Amino acid sequence: MLEIKVENNLCFICLISILQGGPMVKKHDFEKEEESLRSYLVEQAKLAIELRNKDREFHGVEREFSYHQAQMIVDYEKTKDLKHPRDKGNSREVLLRKFLKESGFLPKKYEVSDRSIRVASTTGHITKEIDIALYDSSEMISLMNRQDIYEVYPVETVYGVIQVKSNLTKKELISGLDNLRSFKKLKKNIRDSHGFALLFAYCSDMKWLDIVRELETFAENNPREYLPNLIFILGRGYFRWGERGVNSVCLNEDIEKISEISISGFPDRQQRGLYEFHNLLLTLLRSTKAHQANLYEYFSLPFTTGEFSYKFTLGEFAETYHCLEHGNFTKKMTLGAVEKVFSYCIKAEPINAVKATHIAYNQPYNEEAYIRQPSVVFIYNPEGLELTQILVREINTDSGRINPISFEILEIDGIPIWLPYYYILNENLMSFCPKCNLNQQH
Repeated sequence: MLEIKVENNLCFICLISILQGGPMVKKHDFEKEEESLRSYLVEQAKLAIELRNKDREFHGVEREFSYHQAQMIVDYEKTKDLKHPRDKGNSREVLLRKFLKESGFLPKKYEVSDRSIRVASTTGHITKEIDIALYDSSEMISLMNRQDIYEVYPVETVYGVIQVKSNLTKKELISGLDNLRSFKKLKKNIRDSHGFALLFAYCSDMKWLDIVRELETFAENNPREYLPNLIFILGRGYFRWGERGVNSVCLNEDIEKISEISISGFPDRQQRGLYEFHNLLLTLLRSTKAHQANLYEYFSLPFTTGEFSYKFTLGEFAETYHCLEHGNFTKKMTLGAVEKVFSYCIKAEPINAVKATHIAYNQPYNEEAYIRQPSVVFIYNPEGLELTQILVREINTDSGRINPISFEILEIDGIPIWLPYYYILNENLMSFCPKCNLNQQH
């Protein structure tokens, strides 16, 4: 069960009734009344600022943020003159990026990306296109850069990301949440470096409760660690997650602890939305750790399927097969095959790698060797066959009979696995020549 609530709503209906000069009513149009209240409070805030200006040159950052927000809205309206959707999108990213870079409110230690980027993890996974990334400038390295069009950052150095939308329609909300999820899904080697993800929109034609319903659906279909930290609409307000009956939260560690989600909405009634956004952004930045990215860990990334990553331990030498008709092709495993092998192996008993080889070749037991070389492996063997049957094979050559190994050596999510060819062939665990397969299908 999900709960919907609007924060800062004390005596909301009473105030509307007073402003309209009528009695308090039970039935009301939320959007219409919210707009009436917002207009009144914004005008009051402007009046207060004008009066303060007569007394003092500087009287706090409220005025500065009000100016920035008003100017951002004006500049946003100007972008509507652009015809190409891509140009419009880029120009609106620039507006928010310019504010973050030039307003002076963001500490220098936090750098803002100059363009849209992608973020990669040592697991081989990579995000969808991310509009704005905030990163540690002292440790940032660029893993790939193609003429300032396509750039990849390592996840370790990225504090968090922002996805920018113009008009937040249902379609744009779903796509924005999906892009942010691709960042929050990245697996990290360092437990305390989970980054944050924010959705920023300039406006929305969606009704408040329609946005809430879409967020409900997203929360129901995703684990807590994939939820964005904040959904913000300039001039409208923002949304955060919370526990039923408890205040809303924005930090990853708090979101991930939520058992029963409620969605809290914070309407922007005094044109303070940009200030609230920036304040929460600073809170997230100061609560998130960035780390060094080890370049050697990105030297040759594993293959990915779904949320799994896998690699052939012997490297490039073991990654390819050869088809006599069509030439070389890359070995690949489907998500189903990886899940099947991984789920079996993590429940199986590991065995010393040297010992497994001795058993397969009928060699004597050698405890000293096993102690000297203690590495263990998991052998995929759901039928419980003898290792002599599945780890080696006999081949007759002109020089005599030889017994080469008959298994693939790979890692799935860091787990060392021996995958016998017996099962690869019988259970179709690896791809064969894609062109041969295509011809067979036709």
